[in-house]
Amino acid sequence: MTPSELLDSHTAAGARYAAALTELQAAFIDLAGHDMALDNKNVPVGPTPVRSFFGIPDSIPWPLRHAHFAPDNGLNWQDASRARGNELIAAVTAEAA
Repeated sequence: MTPSELLDSHTAAGARYAAALTELQAAFIDLAGHDMALDNKNVPVGPTPVRSFFGIPDSIPWPLRHAHFAPDNGLNWQDASRARGNELIAAVTAEAA
């Protein structure tokens, strides 16, 4: 591998990482929102408690940030998860009414 090829493969790996991190963020927020909706007492899903994450970070966790490919903290995961949960709760309670 030449130095130029190494730089090219680094760029490709970084682009892949950035895409994966974007998907991880979207999936985390969606799942956390579903967990919140299912745990809401106004959503009639039964008595089974919903297990969720051990905590919701306020942004992309520091160990997942990369100086070049993911340098900023992204959106607020707590706010986005809560918004997604409220959206799901509203959809279910509107349908049940």
